[in-house]
Amino acid sequence: VRMSPRARIAQENLQASQKRKFEWWILRLTEDVFAGDQIPTDGIPPALATRSSLSRPPSNAWRFELPLACRGIYTVQSHPGIGIVVLMLETLSHKEYDRLFGYR
Repeated sequence: VRMSPRARIAQENLQASQKRKFEWWILRLTEDVFAGDQIPTDGIPPALATRSSLSRPPSNAWRFELPLACRGIYTVQSHPGIGIVVLMLETLSHKEYDRLFGYR
């Protein structure tokens, strides 16, 4: 599991209960990369790539819940010579998540 710079900064600012759950998710994703809830491909906002310093929008995105109304977003990528990599893109409040995905 790798983290984008934005996800790393957000992780440092999580509260204790959120950090414990975040670490739990990292362990879970090392065992099952598809453990989160899949975000429909047509629902992945182009801004997600820009915010996460990706050269192009991810072809897939998944989300998971954290305590205190927060969510994490990750993508699953295949890299030659490495295999499957989980890249944490964001950790954000439910309100920020809704704005990013255009729900409100």
